[in-house]
Amino acid sequence: MDAKLRRLTVGLAIESALDQGLDFVALEGLYSDPDEAGIRELHGRLIASVDHRDREVAIWLEPALGAEPLKSDPAKLAGEMMEMEFILLTLARRASAAQQEVNAWMNYVANAAQFVVDGFWIDAKILLSRALMSSGTPAVEALKADPDLLYEVDALQRATAAYFEELRGYPVSISVPAGRLDATLDLQGIMIDLMRRWGRDEEKMHVRETVRGLSSVLRHLTESRETPEDIRKELDVVASRIDWFLPSIADEDRRSLLEGYRRTIGVLASRL
Repeated sequence: MDAKLRRLTVGLAIESALDQGLDFVALEGLYSDPDEAGIRELHGRLIASVDHRDREVAIWLEPALGAEPLKSDPAKLAGEMMEMEFILLTLARRASAAQQEVNAWMNYVANAAQFVVDGFWIDAKILLSRALMSSGTPAVEALKADPDLLYEVDALQRATAAYFEELRGYPVSISVPAGRLDATLDLQGIMIDLMRRWGRDEEKMHVRETVRGLSSVLRHLTESRETPEDIRKELDVVASRIDWFLPSIADEDRRSLLEGYRRTIGVLASRL
């Protein structure tokens, strides 16, 4: 993979880490120098974590690792997960105090199955990782104290872990046309800097909306879901939002930074 695409991939992982309040020092080093061996080593540590947030960051790193041939049938996996959805629905009705957790488990599995069908395997992996988290909560574990539920809950937990392990092997990639790659990296750099710099104050809400808009643009650029014209329209919305809240920024340095980013976004939109 091209070094610029590896950098873009590490940037997606940084976005995930920042969004979840995780330490991203190791990722910062890889963003500056997107060494494939370093990315692979960090991915190996994070994907094995018991914390779903670490696993999610690892999943975003996977496009930089190179795609292995697909070794299983997505339709079969999705079908089995949809069957699990029904079983979890019946379990939720008997789960009493754990009903909320079982419902979350079921919803993650159901949505992951649909993403498998649609071919959005990064999203599917993230949701199934969250299903794995929900399946191991203390409330769900407590259900196994009931002899009538012990075997069923245990079997569903093991199946969820097995599905996640299978899905981990699905190849994922990102692709940005060469003519748009530099502009895409510049937009990502703006987004990451905004996420990193802004404090938890009344301005955070406005910046968060700007970040969400840029994140949406980046996803569309890396997944080819929309046309260049659609993406330019999205960037126009982001720029308009900055124009709207800029006068309310009291700090001169912050306002100057955002004004600069506003101008850059306008220039980059014309290059996409």
